[in-house]
Amino acid sequence: MAKKINNRVILFASIEEAQHEALHYIAYKEKRSIADITREALANYITRKSTEYPIGELKASAVEIVEAKASPLRSR
Repeated sequence: MAKKINNRVILFASIEEAQHEALHYIAYKEKRSIADITREALANYITRKSTEYPIGELKASAVEIVEAKASPLRSR
């Protein structure tokens, strides 16, 4: 089961169709949600950038990489 997200913020982002197709395919293969994969990608990006920018004052959970057990995707 995926980790419960506290104090969540909804993010709307416009991405290219090819990016969405890739995310959808990866999510399907890994039996995860696109949101879960996106959160992981953002956590990895923030972790990398934290060496360039002073983001140390953020809560640790903001850059924590969460490993979630696979949960089946709902069929459309």
